[in-house]
Amino acid sequence: MRRSLGSTILACAIALATVAGAAPSPKRAPPPPSKSVGAPNKGHLENGVRVEPTPYLRILGAYAAGDVRYGTRELVDAIDRAAREVHRRFPEAQLGVGQLSKKGGGNIERHHSHESGRDADLGFYLVDALGRPLLRDSFHSIRENGIATSDPSVRFDDGRNWALVAALASDPHAHVTHIFVATHLRTRLLAYGAKIGAAPAVRQRVADLLMQPKHALPHDDHFHVRVACPANSAECVEFPVVAQPKKAKQAKPPKAHAEPERAEVAKASPKAQPSPHKITRARSTGKVKPEPIAVTPTQEDDAPYP
Repeated sequence: MRRSLGSTILACAIALATVAGAAPSPKRAPPPPSKSVGAPNKGHLENGVRVEPTPYLRILGAYAAGDVRYGTRELVDAIDRAAREVHRRFPEAQLGVGQLSKKGGGNIERHHSHESGRDADLGFYLVDALGRPLLRDSFHSIRENGIATSDPSVRFDDGRNWALVAALASDPHAHVTHIFVATHLRTRLLAYGAKIGAAPAVRQRVADLLMQPKHALPHDDHFHVRVACPANSAECVEFPVVAQPKKAKQAKPPKAHAEPERAEVAKASPKAQPSPHKITRARSTGKVKPEPIAVTPTQEDDAPYP
């Protein structure tokens, strides 16, 4: 009897433990959706999504300061999918990501856009002279021959860069509207797409997206990707705001009793008498100290909208 009672108690304890272990844990509330508010060059970001490093994506150290790594869910996921697709085709590939937007969006130094979570700067995939992948911590300007201006051992990798723009252009969930890049690199990528026999529809889509921005530097050291306004962002403005020229001020009508003109006053005034003191002129050393020159910050992005 005791053995039977003990077995019963043990069985009940096991059953209770099983039920307790199987009890579903409370579900976490999903994060609020990200929203792009305003225009790319005059707006802000709500509930931005942060880009995180993965085996196929890294944050470039030169642009990591300030944590400018936030964007809409559509933009961040599109970058992740494109980088993952390049990594699938080229297992050693790792996309270098520059700046997106601040956590709450708004103005960013050295940018004329990136304010509302729909813009991202992506580094080029690079190789050495033997075609081996290179990982650099900053962007590299590329000449028409595909060689970096600052380091002849650094080359533009046609294959991986084509795979990136083709993946962005073909993304089924995010609508990429622009990929800003220098004209000579656009030509290079389209020629590569034709060389490998990429689908005509993909080549046309890439051709429509790749463009050199107006009123800005040619973007020969990185891709600037922009996505369309998300469906849930009712206050999003698709196109950048273009500043209106200031109106010329109208001349004020003359007063009824205007004062005499300065020239007339000068004529009536007596001539200044020379000073009785001897004037000593300083000798020139022949060396002129240059005046400081004000330097305007380099514009990285399209301003205004191309």
